[in-house]
Formats: sequence, structure tokens, C-alpha cells
Amino acid sequence: MFDSLIRIETGPDGSNQLNVYTDSLPVAIVLVVVLLVVIVLASVICYYLTRTLMLWAVGRLARGEHRKWLRAAERRRVFHRLAPIVPALIVYLAAPLLSSLTFPVIAALGAPLGVAAACFMVYTGLRAGFAFLASIEDRYNHLPHAGERPIKSFLQVATIMLYLMAFIAIVSLLLGRPPTYLLTGVSAMTALLIIVFRDSLLGFVASIQLAAYDMLRIGDWIEVPGFVADGVVTDIALNTIKVRNFDNTIVTLPSYVLLTNGVRNWRGMVESGGRRVRHSIPVDADTVRFCDDALLGGLTACRELKLPVQPHADGQPLTNLGMLRRYMLDYFRQHPAVRQDLPLVVRHVQSTSQGLPLEVFLYLNDTRWEAYEQIQSDLFDHVYGVLPVFGLRVWQKR
Repeated sequence: MFDSLIRIETGPDGSNQLNVYTDSLPVAIVLVVVLLVVIVLASVICYYLTRTLMLWAVGRLARGEHRKWLRAAERRRVFHRLAPIVPALIVYLAAPLLSSLTFPVIAALGAPLGVAAACFMVYTGLRAGFAFLASIEDRYNHLPHAGERPIKSFLQVATIMLYLMAFIAIVSLLLGRPPTYLLTGVSAMTALLIIVFRDSLLGFVASIQLAAYDMLRIGDWIEVPGFVADGVVTDIALNTIKVRNFDNTIVTLPSYVLLTNGVRNWRGMVESGGRRVRHSIPVDADTVRFCDDALLGGLTACRELKLPVQPHADGQPLTNLGMLRRYMLDYFRQHPAVRQDLPLVVRHVQSTSQGLPLEVFLYLNDTRWEAYEQIQSDLFDHVYGVLPVFGLRVWQKR
């Protein structure tokens, strides 16, 4: 009975095939139901068995001290997403059995079922690949140099490549063509792809250059002329860079803008530990004069001065402006917030119709914005306060 019902025959390609021949509809239905039940049961059993064994093995291996990458993959459920590949593979391998039936409707389902199972395996592998990339980012962000060398843009490129490979695989499965057939067609669309993915390609090149030359890091304070960007970098992606301005607004810039436009990065200032102060005081030129005994006596008796004033320089009489410069240099040099190992200059600038500018260059040892502004204000509060003591006046339009 079964010899005439079930036969093993050699196919056109030389492989052995299991064929079922019957003219009885009830027998065909029973065989189809049994076959489908066996496929479903085998898929479910293998899924839970594979999932349990895989998660148990991964859990044991992830306990090691040097298996942090594996623990990151476990947290991102990479292996949970890989488990459905096994039942899909069973369905894919069992699909030709349906095609071997002589029952027309069921036999016609064999090929579509195999294609659907193969597409599902590609989809499952794609989801697992995304989870794996996310686990790489999680683990990398815990490394000491993660802030200096962000890899988010490279992971986004890998994501695009996964999408492209999955798309080619699924289309080739649906059309029944090899992937190389589609790749030849894609090469003809290169010009169109360049136009469509222009920003992504420019951003990818810019990201490589930014990472290679260490031009930008998360946490850097940058200024971008022509854009309302003056704040701290919070995110570096493939196409965009996010900057949180000091007014708490978020600015999103294309990555390639940092290469085509001039960008001021204040990281060097922060790392050096010294922030420059450049301040100009416009002195009224009409108040500049040589020191006399009355002025020197007033300077000696003034309690507001932090340091004693030397009345002469190498035996030569000084002007009140010259004495102010000497006093300012001594005052800044003894101040604990001023860096003494960096340049400290108090100089005259070319006089204009708006007075004689007295310009100050110095560096403070606190780069924090609030402290920097407070110290700078305190320094020049004192300078402006002692100007009348030296018989000088700030120029201002009246």
C-alpha cells in the first residue's frame, strides 16, 4: 500500500526526492495535516530547545570578567533574536515536501512557503544584526576613550550596509534570481544613489576625517560661524551633529559643515587650564600727566590700593598712566587666579577719537564659565575703581 503511495525518485538534478501519489482526497488531506503538524511541532520544539540551550550557554559564558562584550549582547537580546532562525530553517527545508504532493493546491504552497521562510530568516538575521550593533555601542561607550573617538557614525554606516544586504537578499529570493543579478542593476543606478544619499556620503566622509584627526568630541565647546551654534556637542552621528547652546536650545548641523566652514573648538583652552582675558579700557588722553608730589602723596596714602606704588622707573619720572600700568602688572601678578606661566601684558593701543585704549592680556586658571566671568569682573572692578586715584578718567561720549 505504502509502496504505491510514497516513492523515492531521482529528480532532474540527480537528487533523491520523496514523492507522494494518491487519488484519494481524504488520504491527501490526512497526509497534508500530518505533515503540517509535524513541521509545526518540530519548529516549536527546536525553537524552545535552541533558545533555552543558547541562552543557558551564553549566560554561563557571560559570567567571566573579560566577557563584557558578551554581556552587552545579552542585554540587547541578540541571542533571543537569533533563536527564530532555527524553526524558519526547518520550515524552509520541509517546504519541498509539500511540493512533492500530487494534491494541486497544497503542492502549489511549497515554493511560496520556502521563499517566505527564507525571507523570515533574512529578517531575523537583520534584527539580530541591529541588536549586535547596539551592543557594540553600549560596550564601547564604557571605554575610557569613547568620548574622544565616538563610533556612532561608523555603526550607522554598518546599519545602512545591513539594510542594503537584506534588501538585495529578499528581492533575489522573491525574484528567484542570484544576488549578483541585482548587483549589476544597482551599479547602473549608482548616479541616482549618489544623488539620493548625498548627505549620507558627505557625512560619512566627514565623520571619518573628524575621527581620524580628532577634530571633534562629545562634550567639546564649539562655535560655528554662520550658524546659531555656540555650545557643547551632545551627539555625533553619521549625518548630523547636535550642539546644545548655552541658552539650552538644540542646533543640528550637517557633519560636513565642520569641514567646509571654520569652526572654533575651545577644547584646547579647557585642556590647558588657562582661559584668556582680553579687556580694553579707553582712557581719556586729557587726564594723562606726569606725577607730582600731590599725586604721589595721594597714592601713598590711598587704602584702596592693594600694593605700594613705585614712583619712578630707573630714576625717570613716570606719568600717571605709566604708574597705573606698573600697578596693574604687579596687581595681576600677585592675584591667585591669574596664571603666571602664561603671557601677561598691559599695553597701549593706537589712540583714536574715542580715547587712549589700555589693553590687558592675561590668563585665568579657572575655565568654568561662571567662575571665569566672576573673577574677570572682580579684577576690572578694582582697576576701574582705582583710576581716579591715579588722576585718570575713562573716556566716554558726553
